[in-house]
Amino acid sequence: MFRVPLLIISLACLLPAHAGAQEEPDTRAEEAREAREAKSASLSPPRPGRLERALLALENGRLFERILNPAEGFYPKMGNVTTGGGFAVGPGYRRPGLFGERVDISAFAMGSMKQYWLADARVTLPRLADGRLFAEAFARASDYTQEEFFGLGPASDRSDASFYALRNTEIGASGAVRPFPWLSLGTTVSRVTPDARSADHQRSIDRFFDTSALPGFDIDTHFIRTRAFADLNYREPRLNPRTGGRYLLSVDHYNDTLDGRYAFNRYEADLQQYISFLKNRRVIALHGLVSVGDPHTGADIPFFLQRTLGGPDDLRGFRRFRFRDRHALLLQAEYRWEIFTAVDGAIFYDAGKVASSTRDLDLSDLESDYGIGFRFGTINGVFLRIEGAFGSSGGKHFIFRFGHVF
Repeated sequence: MFRVPLLIISLACLLPAHAGAQEEPDTRAEEAREAREAKSASLSPPRPGRLERALLALENGRLFERILNPAEGFYPKMGNVTTGGGFAVGPGYRRPGLFGERVDISAFAMGSMKQYWLADARVTLPRLADGRLFAEAFARASDYTQEEFFGLGPASDRSDASFYALRNTEIGASGAVRPFPWLSLGTTVSRVTPDARSADHQRSIDRFFDTSALPGFDIDTHFIRTRAFADLNYREPRLNPRTGGRYLLSVDHYNDTLDGRYAFNRYEADLQQYISFLKNRRVIALHGLVSVGDPHTGADIPFFLQRTLGGPDDLRGFRRFRFRDRHALLLQAEYRWEIFTAVDGAIFYDAGKVASSTRDLDLSDLESDYGIGFRFGTINGVFLRIEGAFGSSGGKHFIFRFGHVF
């Protein structure tokens, strides 16, 4: 009578352990696999922080573009009138697509607390011949009341810092042909009437320098400026580059229409290259500029039209316009990385010099600086740049600047 229970017990002993309960892992490999599966089931996607979410919303919503750079209509124009002019603001207006999508018009006026002002108006035909031709007419007027001057040449002294005022008007037209989307060949012709004079400042230029020895100071100067250029540009994206390069070659001819005392040519090569890796989240950006001024026989280059170095866009460890002369050499390198959406970090190094002779335009005795900074923007451009520059003979400099450096 015990045969049935004994049979049941025997079958139970022969059944695998998982028949009535969860199977125990037989090996360490199975145990590790099950642990990974359990962990995966409990994981959730990473959630960005509050600041990153806000910046992501700004980028996706294109708030900066809608307010500060809309496709059309009135908008608040904000930024810098010029280097050192201070924060400026004013009205702007843009109307594209007139006359059958052929003509764009734009205009703005800006003023700063330093009494700098700038007004600009343009009529542009950007899409002629299916985009292969470009034409534009423009008018521009400005008044910069406190432009810095330290003297001419690489040996100028920082203690001689002084100020002059510069007014200018320019009216002209430009045109270009685009045989390829990445290549533009063009020219600009304009009438330029600059006027350099003493500044209303306790350190006015005439208190530190013999202004009669400064070419073009307080003298009527009227120029017909002719510019020819070749621009090979395959940067991507164009307004906040991560890859590609830009190679711009230009020749400017300033014809002094009064007496020829200040007629000169300027030859420039402006080269940029961007090397990206890690899916464009890391970028090495390189920039080189060579500028050569060539006055006509018996003429000179007005001091306010000579090339300068120093300030937030070139030698960032020096005051703006710290060095000034006929010729200039500038070399810049940056390592940029994406911190999170709409914010990049950058480590940079700048080196350069000015010279009165092309023989001195070499790699010896370069002024230099280095620093670190942050850029706020999107693929459509850098809105704000904050940097600290160190390591120069000009001391430490904090930079708060609207727009990109290159």
